[in-house]
Amino acid sequence: MSRWNALRAYTALPATTGSWFLAVTLIGRIPATMGQLGSLLLVSGATGSLALGGVTASAFAAGQAAGGPLVGRTADRYGHRPAGLAAALLHTAALVLLVVCVVRGMPTWAALVSSAVAGFSVPQVGPLSRARWTALAHRGRLPMNRFPAAMSFEGTGDEFAFVLGPALVGVIATATSPPTAVLVAAGLTATMCVAFALHPTAAAVTRDERRDGGTAAPVLRGPVFLLATGLAGLGCYFGSVQAGVTWRAVDAGADGAAGLIYAVLGLSSALAGVLVPMLPASFTPARRLQTGFVLLAVLTLPLAIVGGLHIGGLWPLGLLIVLPGVTIAPILVTAYTQGEMTVPVERISWVMTLLTSSVVVGYAVGALLSGTLADRYGPLAAFLIALSAAGVGATASTVGRRHLAALRPGLPPR
Repeated sequence: MSRWNALRAYTALPATTGSWFLAVTLIGRIPATMGQLGSLLLVSGATGSLALGGVTASAFAAGQAAGGPLVGRTADRYGHRPAGLAAALLHTAALVLLVVCVVRGMPTWAALVSSAVAGFSVPQVGPLSRARWTALAHRGRLPMNRFPAAMSFEGTGDEFAFVLGPALVGVIATATSPPTAVLVAAGLTATMCVAFALHPTAAAVTRDERRDGGTAAPVLRGPVFLLATGLAGLGCYFGSVQAGVTWRAVDAGADGAAGLIYAVLGLSSALAGVLVPMLPASFTPARRLQTGFVLLAVLTLPLAIVGGLHIGGLWPLGLLIVLPGVTIAPILVTAYTQGEMTVPVERISWVMTLLTSSVVVGYAVGALLSGTLADRYGPLAAFLIALSAAGVGATASTVGRRHLAALRPGLPPR
């Protein structure tokens, strides 16, 4: 009974920030998940070259990985409102420019630069939203025992965005055109991301006005590195599984099924994320992170065997992908919760965006490596890389368990 009562912690969230904040932070993170696929469909549809579309999407991912920590550091230094507003407006302009470049047949480099700038300026709503919950908890406006529920809400929001964003791009591009899909992403950015930047919760985050970095508590770089490594492994897992599932779907002549099967991974993860507050307090974050990665590897084995060895059709993949999915959101929730403990609150935006960029980098590496090897050796290569990526996370969380276990919530790092 007490476990179910733990879910009541979610009721403290709208009471703390207002329901409008929950809406803008959920919808505001969707455009970031639309840009990569949108740019791929836009360029490949206009040029007839899937390779060129892939390069454009990679430019978006590279820009996002590089720009994320900079957006976070800027938000720490100058505040969430100016940083978030500047990122949202630049991202909107870059997406519109990308459409103009492609529709008007401008040189390839112009589309690549526009895509990279669009990725670089992604408003980082998810990480900055986590930073605001952290600041609210440090200010006493959110009880610290409700903070895990806030992180669970964020993890669930990320998963829904990862499912809804690409699906929305696919639906709009099919019903109308790829340029329209990218322009819809721009419109959502110009409205919901701007609304997020201007929301009153932005004032809760204390600006880091130090120039020499010598007066505040230090960043615990060891734990940050361990968490970033684990999440890079998780991102690589995403890209590898997606490549393996896509290969099987294309081979079966049902290309569209790949997105549906991969969406099941996100949906099962989102459901598991909602239930994270039910975990007992004795199940410490360090143990939870390690257990999550180990279970991710173990529960991926059936998927790798069935998917990699062509056992059955596509429906077994849709069933088996549920198993590893239930570990993903708990891993993300735990990693971001521990990330909050590694820095003074004045630098929380930086560490949250850094961890998110680690996932993006891992995804890009996993998608590129797995896609290349799957084309040459078949889907088993992609699923084996996914297992190895889960192993990277398990290794990082095991090797660094002592350091991660020393982290304490609600206290400045020492």
